[in-house]
Amino acid sequence: MTSGGAPAPRFSVVVPAFNAASTLAETLDAILAQTFTDWECIVVDDGSTDQTPHLAETYADKDLRIRVIRQANQGTAGAYNTGVSTANGELVVICSADDVLLPEHLSTMSSFVAQEPGHDIYTSNGYFWWPGDSPEVFYPSGEGDWADSPTLADTICSLELADVIRLCFYSVGATYRRGLYAAVGGYRHGVYGEDYDFWLRAMASGARHRYLPRPLSLHRVSRTQKSASLEVVYRSDIRLLTDLQHDFELSEADQRAIAESIQQRERKIALLHRPWRLDRDLLVPGAKAIAIRIMGRRRSRRIYRLVKSALGISRSGRP
Repeated sequence: MTSGGAPAPRFSVVVPAFNAASTLAETLDAILAQTFTDWECIVVDDGSTDQTPHLAETYADKDLRIRVIRQANQGTAGAYNTGVSTANGELVVICSADDVLLPEHLSTMSSFVAQEPGHDIYTSNGYFWWPGDSPEVFYPSGEGDWADSPTLADTICSLELADVIRLCFYSVGATYRRGLYAAVGGYRHGVYGEDYDFWLRAMASGARHRYLPRPLSLHRVSRTQKSASLEVVYRSDIRLLTDLQHDFELSEADQRAIAESIQQRERKIALLHRPWRLDRDLLVPGAKAIAIRIMGRRRSRRIYRLVKSALGISRSGRP
Protein backbone atom coordinates (compact mmCIF):
# COMPACT_ATOMS: atom_id res chain seq x y z
CA MET A 1 0.00 0.00 0.00
CA THR A 2 1.10 3.59 -0.61
CA SER A 3 1.21 6.16 2.17
CA GLY A 4 -2.24 7.32 1.09
CA GLY A 5 -3.73 3.85 1.43
CA ALA A 6 -3.99 3.08 -2.29
CA PRO A 7 -2.60 -0.23 -3.59
CA ALA A 8 1.08 -0.03 -4.45
CA PRO A 9 1.80 -0.01 -8.20
CA ARG A 10 3.56 -2.88 -9.91
CA PHE A 11 6.37 -0.58 -11.16
CA SER A 12 8.07 2.57 -9.98
CA VAL A 13 9.81 4.21 -12.93
CA VAL A 14 12.50 6.56 -11.61
CA VAL A 15 13.64 9.32 -13.97
CA PRO A 16 16.64 11.34 -12.73
CA ALA A 17 16.75 14.63 -14.63
CA PHE A 18 19.33 17.41 -14.72
CA ASN A 19 18.93 20.11 -17.39
CA ALA A 20 17.02 17.60 -19.51
CA ALA A 21 14.43 19.91 -21.05
CA SER A 22 15.39 18.92 -24.60
CA THR A 23 14.68 15.21 -24.08
CA LEU A 24 12.45 14.78 -21.01
CA ALA A 25 9.15 15.16 -22.87
CA GLU A 26 10.03 12.29 -25.19
CA THR A 27 10.97 10.11 -22.21
CA LEU A 28 7.73 10.86 -20.34
CA ASP A 29 5.58 10.49 -23.45
CA ALA A 30 7.02 6.99 -23.85
CA ILE A 31 6.14 6.13 -20.25
CA LEU A 32 2.60 7.41 -20.76
CA ALA A 33 2.37 5.27 -23.91
CA GLN A 34 3.05 2.02 -22.04
CA THR A 35 0.46 -0.69 -22.69
CA PHE A 36 0.82 -1.71 -19.02
CA THR A 37 -0.78 0.97 -16.86
CA ASP A 38 -0.04 -0.07 -13.25
CA TRP A 39 2.92 2.19 -12.63
CA GLU A 40 4.07 5.37 -10.96
CA CYS A 41 6.74 7.64 -12.36
CA ILE A 42 9.02 9.66 -10.09
CA VAL A 43 10.89 12.48 -11.83
CA VAL A 44 13.76 13.74 -9.68
CA ASP A 45 14.79 17.22 -10.77
CA ASP A 46 18.38 17.39 -9.57
CA GLY A 47 18.85 21.15 -9.38
CA SER A 48 18.18 21.92 -13.04
CA THR A 49 18.65 25.48 -14.25
CA ASP A 50 16.65 25.08 -17.48
CA GLN A 51 12.94 24.31 -18.02
CA THR A 52 13.19 20.72 -16.71
CA PRO A 53 11.17 21.28 -13.49
CA HIS A 54 8.45 23.23 -15.28
CA LEU A 55 8.16 20.57 -17.97
CA ALA A 56 8.03 17.77 -15.39
CA GLU A 57 5.34 19.56 -13.37
CA THR A 58 3.27 20.03 -16.53
CA TYR A 59 3.20 16.25 -17.01
CA ALA A 60 2.45 15.66 -13.33
CA ASP A 61 -0.51 18.02 -13.51
CA LYS A 62 -1.97 15.95 -16.34
CA ASP A 63 -1.42 12.46 -14.89
CA LEU A 64 -1.51 11.66 -11.18
CA ARG A 65 0.78 8.67 -11.68
CA ILE A 66 3.63 11.12 -12.29
CA ARG A 67 5.14 13.02 -9.39
CA VAL A 68 8.06 15.39 -9.27
CA ILE A 69 10.67 15.75 -6.55
CA ARG A 70 12.91 18.80 -6.69
CA GLN A 71 16.21 18.96 -4.87
CA ALA A 72 19.51 20.84 -4.90
CA ASN A 73 22.00 19.23 -7.21
CA GLN A 74 23.38 16.01 -5.71
CA GLY A 75 24.64 14.30 -8.83
CA THR A 76 23.24 11.21 -10.50
CA ALA A 77 23.65 8.97 -7.45
CA GLY A 78 21.76 11.44 -5.29
CA ALA A 79 18.93 11.63 -7.80
CA TYR A 80 18.75 7.83 -8.01
CA ASN A 81 18.67 7.56 -4.22
CA THR A 82 15.95 10.16 -3.81
CA GLY A 83 13.76 8.51 -6.41
CA VAL A 84 14.15 4.90 -5.33
CA SER A 85 13.90 5.65 -1.60
CA THR A 86 10.46 7.21 -2.16
CA ALA A 87 9.23 4.54 -4.59
CA ASN A 88 6.11 2.54 -3.74
CA GLY A 89 6.25 -0.08 -6.48
CA GLU A 90 7.19 -3.69 -6.06
CA LEU A 91 9.65 -3.33 -8.96
CA VAL A 92 11.94 -0.40 -9.74
CA VAL A 93 12.78 0.68 -13.29
CA ILE A 94 15.52 3.24 -13.88
CA CYS A 95 15.07 5.36 -17.00
CA SER A 96 17.39 8.27 -17.74
CA ALA A 97 15.76 11.48 -18.89
CA ASP A 98 17.10 11.00 -22.42
CA ASP A 99 16.22 7.31 -22.89
CA VAL A 100 12.98 5.81 -24.18
CA LEU A 101 11.01 2.76 -23.05
CA LEU A 102 9.22 1.11 -25.96
CA PRO A 103 5.43 0.70 -25.52
CA GLU A 104 5.58 -2.99 -24.50
CA HIS A 105 8.42 -2.57 -22.03
CA LEU A 106 6.51 -2.72 -18.74
CA SER A 107 3.99 -5.33 -19.87
CA THR A 108 6.76 -7.58 -21.17
CA MET A 109 8.89 -7.18 -18.05
CA SER A 110 5.89 -7.81 -15.80
CA SER A 111 5.23 -11.11 -17.57
CA PHE A 112 8.93 -12.01 -17.60
CA VAL A 113 9.26 -11.46 -13.84
CA ALA A 114 6.18 -13.63 -13.25
CA GLN A 115 7.49 -16.38 -15.52
CA GLU A 116 11.02 -16.29 -14.09
CA PRO A 117 10.62 -15.95 -10.30
CA GLY A 118 13.51 -16.10 -7.88
CA HIS A 119 15.66 -13.41 -9.49
CA ASP A 120 16.45 -9.88 -8.33
CA ILE A 121 17.53 -8.06 -11.51
CA TYR A 122 15.79 -8.38 -14.87
CA THR A 123 17.23 -6.87 -18.04
CA SER A 124 16.47 -7.03 -21.75
CA ASN A 125 18.04 -6.37 -25.09
CA GLY A 126 17.69 -2.86 -26.47
CA TYR A 127 18.93 -0.36 -29.02
CA PHE A 128 21.64 2.25 -29.23
CA TRP A 129 20.00 5.29 -30.74
CA TRP A 130 21.73 8.13 -32.51
CA PRO A 131 18.81 10.56 -33.13
CA GLY A 132 18.38 10.98 -36.84
CA ASP A 133 19.88 7.53 -37.43
CA SER A 134 18.45 4.03 -37.39
CA PRO A 135 18.68 2.35 -33.95
CA GLU A 136 21.36 -0.34 -33.61
CA VAL A 137 20.52 -3.42 -31.55
CA PHE A 138 22.82 -3.86 -28.54
CA TYR A 139 23.11 -7.65 -28.85
CA PRO A 140 23.05 -8.49 -32.57
CA SER A 141 22.14 -12.03 -33.52
CA GLY A 142 25.18 -14.28 -33.59
CA GLU A 143 27.45 -11.97 -31.60
CA GLY A 144 28.19 -11.96 -27.89
CA ASP A 145 30.72 -10.70 -25.36
CA TRP A 146 30.53 -13.70 -23.04
CA ALA A 147 32.15 -16.96 -24.09
CA ASP A 148 29.38 -19.02 -22.48
CA SER A 149 26.56 -16.93 -23.98
CA PRO A 150 27.37 -16.28 -27.66
CA THR A 151 23.78 -15.63 -28.73
CA LEU A 152 22.37 -13.10 -26.29
CA ALA A 153 20.15 -11.82 -29.08
CA ASP A 154 18.19 -15.08 -28.89
CA THR A 155 18.63 -16.70 -25.46
CA ILE A 156 16.98 -16.24 -22.07
CA CYS A 157 19.84 -16.62 -19.62
CA SER A 158 21.40 -15.42 -16.38
CA LEU A 159 24.68 -13.53 -16.28
CA GLU A 160 27.05 -14.06 -13.38
CA LEU A 161 29.17 -11.48 -11.57
CA ALA A 162 32.22 -12.37 -13.67
CA ASP A 163 30.22 -11.63 -16.84
CA VAL A 164 29.16 -8.22 -15.57
CA ILE A 165 32.72 -7.45 -14.45
CA ARG A 166 33.91 -8.02 -18.01
CA LEU A 167 31.15 -5.92 -19.55
CA CYS A 168 28.05 -4.52 -17.89
CA PHE A 169 24.78 -5.75 -19.33
CA TYR A 170 22.57 -3.39 -21.29
CA SER A 171 20.73 -1.74 -18.43
CA VAL A 172 18.35 0.83 -19.92
CA GLY A 173 14.96 -0.04 -18.43
CA ALA A 174 16.57 -2.60 -16.11
CA THR A 175 14.06 -3.80 -13.53
CA TYR A 176 14.91 -4.84 -10.00
CA ARG A 177 13.09 -5.74 -6.81
CA ARG A 178 12.77 -2.74 -4.53
CA GLY A 179 14.32 -4.58 -1.56
CA LEU A 180 17.59 -4.88 -3.47
CA TYR A 181 18.15 -1.15 -3.13
CA ALA A 182 18.34 -1.38 0.66
CA ALA A 183 20.40 -4.57 0.53
CA VAL A 184 23.06 -2.83 -1.58
CA GLY A 185 22.90 0.39 0.43
CA GLY A 186 21.71 2.53 -2.44
CA TYR A 187 23.82 4.21 -5.09
CA ARG A 188 27.28 5.36 -4.05
CA HIS A 189 28.08 9.06 -4.13
CA GLY A 190 31.42 10.16 -5.49
CA VAL A 191 31.77 7.54 -8.22
CA TYR A 192 31.43 8.20 -11.92
CA GLY A 193 29.58 5.07 -13.08
CA GLU A 194 26.88 4.95 -10.40
CA ASP A 195 24.67 2.47 -12.21
CA TYR A 196 27.49 0.05 -13.12
CA ASP A 197 28.74 0.27 -9.54
CA PHE A 198 25.24 -0.57 -8.26
CA TRP A 199 24.96 -3.66 -10.47
CA LEU A 200 28.41 -4.88 -9.48
CA ARG A 201 27.72 -4.49 -5.78
CA ALA A 202 24.28 -6.01 -6.08
CA MET A 203 25.62 -9.13 -7.74
CA ALA A 204 28.60 -9.33 -5.38
CA SER A 205 26.02 -9.29 -2.57
CA GLY A 206 24.28 -12.32 -4.06
CA ALA A 207 21.65 -10.80 -6.36
CA ARG A 208 20.51 -13.07 -9.20
CA HIS A 209 20.14 -11.79 -12.75
CA ARG A 210 17.83 -12.85 -15.59
CA TYR A 211 18.03 -11.63 -19.19
CA LEU A 212 15.32 -11.41 -21.86
CA PRO A 213 16.56 -11.14 -25.47
CA ARG A 214 13.70 -8.92 -26.68
CA PRO A 215 14.73 -5.28 -27.39
CA LEU A 216 12.53 -3.08 -25.18
CA SER A 217 14.16 0.36 -25.02
CA LEU A 218 16.24 2.99 -26.80
CA HIS A 219 19.47 4.36 -25.33
CA ARG A 220 20.10 7.82 -26.78
CA VAL A 221 23.75 8.47 -27.64
CA SER A 222 25.03 12.05 -27.76
CA ARG A 223 28.12 14.15 -27.22
CA THR A 224 26.79 15.64 -23.97
CA GLN A 225 26.46 12.36 -22.06
CA LYS A 226 28.84 11.46 -19.27
CA SER A 227 29.63 8.21 -21.08
CA ALA A 228 30.84 10.11 -24.15
CA SER A 229 34.24 10.61 -22.49
CA LEU A 230 35.81 7.21 -23.11
CA GLU A 231 38.94 7.65 -21.03
CA VAL A 232 36.95 8.85 -18.02
CA VAL A 233 34.64 5.84 -18.38
CA TYR A 234 37.56 3.39 -18.54
CA ARG A 235 39.31 4.95 -15.53
CA SER A 236 36.04 4.92 -13.61
CA ASP A 237 35.57 1.23 -14.39
CA ILE A 238 39.06 0.49 -13.07
CA ARG A 239 38.26 2.30 -9.84
CA LEU A 240 34.93 0.49 -9.41
CA LEU A 241 36.52 -2.91 -9.99
CA THR A 242 39.35 -2.13 -7.57
CA ASP A 243 36.82 -1.05 -4.93
CA LEU A 244 34.88 -4.26 -5.51
CA GLN A 245 38.00 -6.31 -4.78
CA HIS A 246 38.53 -4.39 -1.57
CA ASP A 247 34.94 -4.47 -0.29
CA PHE A 248 33.85 -8.04 -1.08
CA GLU A 249 35.17 -11.56 -0.73
CA LEU A 250 35.18 -12.72 -4.33
CA SER A 251 35.71 -16.09 -5.96
CA GLU A 252 38.86 -16.88 -7.91
CA ALA A 253 36.84 -16.66 -11.13
CA ASP A 254 35.62 -13.18 -10.20
CA GLN A 255 39.15 -12.08 -9.25
CA ARG A 256 40.45 -13.31 -12.60
CA ALA A 257 37.68 -11.44 -14.39
CA ILE A 258 38.63 -8.24 -12.57
CA ALA A 259 42.32 -8.62 -13.44
CA GLU A 260 41.48 -9.25 -17.11
CA SER A 261 39.03 -6.35 -17.23
CA ILE A 262 41.41 -3.86 -15.64
CA GLN A 263 44.14 -4.92 -18.07
CA GLN A 264 41.72 -4.58 -20.99
CA ARG A 265 40.64 -1.09 -19.95
CA GLU A 266 44.24 -0.01 -19.45
CA ARG A 267 44.98 -1.16 -23.01
CA LYS A 268 42.04 0.88 -24.28
CA ILE A 269 43.30 3.97 -22.45
CA ALA A 270 46.71 3.43 -24.06
CA LEU A 271 45.07 3.22 -27.48
CA LEU A 272 43.55 6.65 -26.92
CA HIS A 273 47.04 8.13 -26.48
CA ARG A 274 48.93 6.38 -29.28
CA PRO A 275 50.15 8.39 -32.31
CA TRP A 276 47.20 7.21 -34.45
CA ARG A 277 44.79 8.74 -31.95
CA LEU A 278 41.09 8.02 -32.31
CA ASP A 279 40.23 11.67 -32.95
CA ARG A 280 42.53 11.73 -35.99
CA ASP A 281 43.23 8.35 -37.52
CA LEU A 282 40.53 5.91 -36.39
CA LEU A 283 38.20 7.61 -38.84
CA VAL A 284 40.29 6.69 -41.89
CA PRO A 285 40.18 3.39 -43.84
CA GLY A 286 42.45 0.68 -42.41
CA ALA A 287 42.47 1.90 -38.80
CA LYS A 288 38.92 0.69 -38.36
CA ALA A 289 40.02 -2.84 -39.27
CA ILE A 290 42.77 -2.64 -36.67
CA ALA A 291 40.25 -1.67 -34.01
CA ILE A 292 38.00 -4.59 -34.99
CA ARG A 293 40.92 -6.98 -34.65
CA ILE A 294 41.83 -5.60 -31.22
CA MET A 295 38.40 -5.12 -29.64
CA GLY A 296 35.96 -7.20 -31.66
CA ARG A 297 33.49 -6.08 -34.31
CA ARG A 298 30.54 -5.00 -32.17
CA ARG A 299 32.54 -3.24 -29.46
CA SER A 300 34.78 -1.42 -31.95
CA ARG A 301 31.76 -0.35 -34.00
CA ARG A 302 30.15 1.14 -30.92
CA ILE A 303 33.33 2.97 -29.85
CA TYR A 304 33.85 4.18 -33.42
CA ARG A 305 30.39 5.73 -33.49
CA LEU A 306 30.75 7.21 -29.99
CA VAL A 307 33.99 8.88 -31.04
CA LYS A 308 32.37 10.30 -34.18
CA SER A 309 29.50 11.59 -32.08
CA ALA A 310 31.88 13.15 -29.56
CA LEU A 311 33.74 14.91 -32.36
CA GLY A 312 30.56 16.09 -34.05
CA ILE A 313 31.27 14.14 -37.24
CA SER A 314 28.35 13.01 -39.36
CA ARG A 315 27.98 9.64 -41.06
CA SER A 316 29.47 11.14 -44.17
CA GLY A 317 32.65 11.87 -42.21
CA ARG A 318 32.15 15.65 -42.25
CA PRO A 319 31.90 17.86 -39.11
